[in-house]
This record gives sequence, C-alpha cells and structure tokens, in this order.
Amino acid sequence: MSRLMSSPRRSAFSRLGATMLAALALMSGAVSAAPQAAGRSHVWLVGGGPDPDGSQGQIELNVLWVADIVRSVAPGATLKVYFADASPEVRDVRIWSRPADSRENLQPLARIFGQQEFNGNQYRKHRVPDIVHGTRADLLAPSLAREFGAMGPQDRGLFVFNGHGLRDLSDRAGNTLRLWDDTRMSVRELERLATNAPPSAPLRFVFTQCYSGGFMRLIRPDARDLRTLAAYNRCGFAAESADRLSEGCSASIEVGDYRDYTTYFFAALSGRHRSGQPLERSPDRDRDGQVTLHEAHVHAVIEGYNADLPRSTSETYLERWQPAWLRYLDTTSEPDNEYGRLASELALRLKLPARGTMLQRALGTRHEQLGRRLQAIDEQSRQLEGEISRLQGDLKRGLVQRWPEAAHAHTAAYVRFLATELGAAQAYVTARPDYAQLVERQDRHAALELERVAVDRDLTQLDKVLRLRQLSRLLDQFERFATPSARREYQRLIRCERTPL
Repeated sequence: MSRLMSSPRRSAFSRLGATMLAALALMSGAVSAAPQAAGRSHVWLVGGGPDPDGSQGQIELNVLWVADIVRSVAPGATLKVYFADASPEVRDVRIWSRPADSRENLQPLARIFGQQEFNGNQYRKHRVPDIVHGTRADLLAPSLAREFGAMGPQDRGLFVFNGHGLRDLSDRAGNTLRLWDDTRMSVRELERLATNAPPSAPLRFVFTQCYSGGFMRLIRPDARDLRTLAAYNRCGFAAESADRLSEGCSASIEVGDYRDYTTYFFAALSGRHRSGQPLERSPDRDRDGQVTLHEAHVHAVIEGYNADLPRSTSETYLERWQPAWLRYLDTTSEPDNEYGRLASELALRLKLPARGTMLQRALGTRHEQLGRRLQAIDEQSRQLEGEISRLQGDLKRGLVQRWPEAAHAHTAAYVRFLATELGAAQAYVTARPDYAQLVERQDRHAALELERVAVDRDLTQLDKVLRLRQLSRLLDQFERFATPSARREYQRLIRCERTPL
C-alpha cells in the first residue's frame, strides 16, 4: 500500500458546517444532482499501468479516445489528463503485434524459452498530449485534492480511471488503483481526497479496472461497509465486482478487437463505435435527445459482449439495502420494472425465452453446457502445457549442450553467441522433429485460450440476465418496503447517475 500525501483540508469548523448543511439539504431533497446552468463541468481522466509492461497500448488508445469524446460531447468541460510517466526519456507504453514465425526475429529461440508472445512487444513513449503529469500516487493524490477542492457547489465532476486494479481480500475499501512506479491508491484513500469537493456538487466515477466494484464504496461514509450514504453527492459505475477480473487490457492496437467496458460505455455517449460507424441501437432509452451516464451504463450491460459484469452505485445500494428476511422470500418473481424489462430484452437477444420457468430452465441448461465446455478447455490446456514443458526442456538441453552461451542471457558470452552462432543454433533447433511438435502444441494452446475467452464471455451474458432479474426483484422489494430515508438516498443516487457527461 502506498503512503499518499495527506490531502489539504478546509478548517474543521468550516468543513463540518458545510457538511451538515449539505446533509440537511440532501435529506430534504433540496439538492438535485442534475446539472446547474451556472455550474462548470470537470473531467479527470487517469490512465496507464504501473510499469511499461502493464501499460498496454489499449489503455493509451482508450485515454486518447475518451478525451476526444469529452471534447466533442462536452466542449465546455475542463479536461485534465494524467498518464503513466511524464518524463520524456521513459518508454511507458507497450505495443504488441503478432511476431512472424521466422529466424530473423529469433522466434525459434523465443519458443523454446517460452517467450514467443513477448517477442511481439515493442516499447515507446506515450502519445497522450497535454497531460498534467504522471500517475505516481505521490503526484496524483495532491493534484486530485486540489482539483476536487476547486469545484464550486453547482459544478459537476467526472473521474475516469483506465488501468489496472488489485483487490484486498479482507476489505473491499482496500482495493486499489495500480499507478505508475508500482504505487497504489485505495478506495479509502480516494474517498478522503473526494471529501475536498463541495458536498452538493455531483461527483461521478467510472472505473474500468479489475476488482473495480470495490470503488462503489465511495458513496459510503469513510468508504465503510454501511447501508447509509455519505453526506456527499457521489455516484459511479464499475466494469466489475470487487472480486472479479475485468476484460483484459490488450497491448494490441487493433481497436476493432476491444470489447472492454470503456469501449461500450463511451461509445454510448458519443453515439458511434470506435471505428466511427454509428451505433446500431440508440442508447438514448428515454428518447429525450440526451444520453446520460446511466444510459451509457445500460448500453454497456446490454450491448457488451465481454466477460465484464458491470454495476452502478444505485444497484449496489439496492443489494446492500436488502434486509436478511427478504433475501430468501422471493427468488422467482419477474417484476415489470426497468431491470425486469432489460433482463427480458437480453434474454431474447441470446435466443432464450423472455420470462418465466422456461427462461430459468434455459439459463440453467445453457450454463451447464458452457461450464462443461470450459472444463474441457481447461483440461486440454493443462495437458498441452505439460507436453510443451517437456518439449521445451528437450530442445533447450540440446541447444545448450552445443552452445552453452545460450543459457546465460545478459552476458558478454551471450552477445558473442548472438553475433557468431545464432544462425547455426536456430538451424539446429528448427531441423529437429520435436521443434515442429512444439510449434503445433503452442499454437493449439493459444487457440484454446481464445476459445476460453469466448466461452467466458458467453457465460457472462447468462450471468447478466440472472443479475438483471435479481435487480428487478430487489427494486420491487425496495419500492414496497424501504423507509422514507432509504428512498431519499436511493433517489439521490438515481439523480446523480442520470446526469449527462
């Protein structure tokens, strides 16, 4: 856990007074999360990995694309971008392209030493213009504290993170953003920084990293596991739960392959795919001519063919609200509310029955089929990994017996080997029958990995239907049994989430 610089605070009395007044206003319903005409819009876009290998090209392209959308959709917004490392001499982005299976790029050697995928890596300086500075935690924390503190009471803010995350197995508020130089920022640390914003100003968050659901705790006092909301107007969206990996970041620059939460969420706000083509279905569900963050989230849930199971703060509020006595009271009803209709819509797209016991049975049957396929893929992968390891061991022994220098990378002897013996060594490797066997098994293993991703995505679509059905029941229970104070808090989140970019 990184040690962050303490954020600047208002005086204890002024902060307490502002918080109490804001809390009273929010409880009375006087403060709306809808944008105010006199307020300004602020967007903070934070991206990059913890090191060059973890700072994949997809992250850089996501940041560039999102920044362009912000400038286009909200031209009056103040945009601040933070990315990886600001120093010009550091190459902080990794780009990958499939390496040719040739001796010219040492792929035979790379295969027997298990580096065939890494052989497609290239590193360069990021191309994100006009960044404030890098994302190292000791730089980012005080900068965000100042930015949040500069917001006016009628302003609104949007914080977007595109990078990687880690989880804390004992405390979801300990989940972290992985920042440059392997520094971190936890949910709890970001919550403390966010207290610098005026309590009445809507502060929205979009988190796309692994374990991002832990950051839904930003709506709680001190990020604690409580049912009540903090006295701040916050809401947000996450690609995944607090304990699941999100769709992986790719070093490839083929944007047509990207299926992450960022891609679908911001495509909804722009109205176009990353290719520039218009969306097939409008994300403007209420047809008022304006796509809100909530509608962008719904678009990502329904349209996203990926392994992400997204969530919003209003959804996690319902889950945390549910009393224990209601948990097992109703597990089969299908209320006709927003979530129930979304569940039916997605089920029909998956060629499943829309509702009822037929849908439940179909979900169970398909889930079982895909689960068996996933198990078979894993068994085949394990078998191939054993064969690959054996073949690599045989090939390495033969190589090193003839050219001992090949076993000692990063030495002068290894440099001489590359300069004088490389051609003969690779000719020896590729002439062996077991090298062809190695290539065939490694390629089969790579194909199985792609198939596994596809099956995992198919399973997640079923999980989305199940989750939407559960949310429909939760909302129905909430509307029947929630206290007036819980209803006010929930409506506060709804108003905050249904603001535009």
